[in-house]
Amino acid sequence: MMKSFITYFFLLVPMVSIPITSALSHANHGKMVEAASPYPTIGVELKNHNPSSYILKFKLTNFELIPLNDFSVINKNEGHILLLINNKKKIMITEKNYTLSSDLLKIGKNELFVMLMDSNHFIFTKDKNIIYVPKLIYKDK
Repeated sequence: MMKSFITYFFLLVPMVSIPITSALSHANHGKMVEAASPYPTIGVELKNHNPSSYILKFKLTNFELIPLNDFSVINKNEGHILLLINNKKKIMITEKNYTLSSDLLKIGKNELFVMLMDSNHFIFTKDKNIIYVPKLIYKDK
């Protein structure tokens, strides 16, 4: 279910701009790659920093974050975090802490999906299941 959702999602949704060099290709978004053992895991802690932003603290095991313009080594669990917001916005993250602007959220319930990607923008899987964690944010007025 999640695999088909992600594949469908990547065909329809444009990228949210984060400082990225124009040489990077996003043609592979939605494709999968099996992670190497030991498999990576991802968690996220969410804190309301102030009325205009939230702090996301990512907890990664067996995964190394690398700059967006670096290339992932084959059979090594490295790359960046992909944050999906309400199935409409995609943000690529290369740091363990990220400040999310509340301007990217709608009033009420917001669904976040946090996944791991390599430098070719392939989504990491374990046993053909996407490695991800969901999170909800409720935004007041």
